[in-house]
Amino acid sequence: MRIYVAGNGEKKWCIGNTVKAFKELVEFAEGKSEVKLLTVFYDSKKEKRRFKREVRSAGGDFVQAAKNYLHWWQTIQERKKQKTQ
Repeated sequence: MRIYVAGNGEKKWCIGNTVKAFKELVEFAEGKSEVKLLTVFYDSKKEKRRFKREVRSAGGDFVQAAKNYLHWWQTIQERKKQKTQ
């Protein structure tokens, strides 16, 4: 996934798998008064569907959508760890 965002006069590419790109996006958005989504490139249809679903559930706020996705992903990782123990 590749996300191009702008905030407070800065522009940044957030590149990597979905988790890495969203982590970069959340880090970039911290302390910024306004963050705009300039473009998104998906590596798979699954990523596209998940991103759109998260944005809809966050009321159009893509930074909150990224935070929600990361929270969901962390929960899944914790469950996987518990199963192996």
